[in-house]
Amino acid sequence: MTETKELIKKICLLGDAAVGKTSLIRRYVYSSFDDKYITTIGTKVTKKSLVFKHPSQDMKVRISLLIWDILGQKEYSRLHPVYYQGAEGGLVVADATRPATIKSLEEWATGFQKTVGSVPLVLLIHKADLIDKSTFDLSEAERIAKKFNARLHFTSAKTGENVEASFLELGNTLCYSFFKKINAI
Repeated sequence: MTETKELIKKICLLGDAAVGKTSLIRRYVYSSFDDKYITTIGTKVTKKSLVFKHPSQDMKVRISLLIWDILGQKEYSRLHPVYYQGAEGGLVVADATRPATIKSLEEWATGFQKTVGSVPLVLLIHKADLIDKSTFDLSEAERIAKKFNARLHFTSAKTGENVEASFLELGNTLCYSFFKKINAI
């Protein structure tokens, strides 16, 4: 009989205002897209469950991701550490059409890890459907991803490109950490 473990993991979506954090969550959790911009006030929490099978044992892990959509307005940055408390991973989001938001990735990742420690991160260059990737300068984003030992993905909530894969990657990393903790790998 397969043993099932239940985990609850808090993850945060971070990034400047209007980079598409709420749209990413809406695409991932509800498989929908709406291009109307709605400012997140404070934080909004959404839940999505994932199931992972252990590669060699008869064990499954159901992870309930509590996805915290953190407001991106920098004038409220003093509140960010309060929202970060207890997070075990993060997706740091930039807008592919606004180069200044890519430069902000490092600031967001640093502030987040300053509060929660060295937790896994995935960096997202969002709104990939709106740029020509062949003319997009990736060097700054790649440097930041390397600094934080993070994967970097182009995503689009509109088309769904890499949205599920990005959340699954973070969930898989959290699951693998759990397996390591219980000495099951």
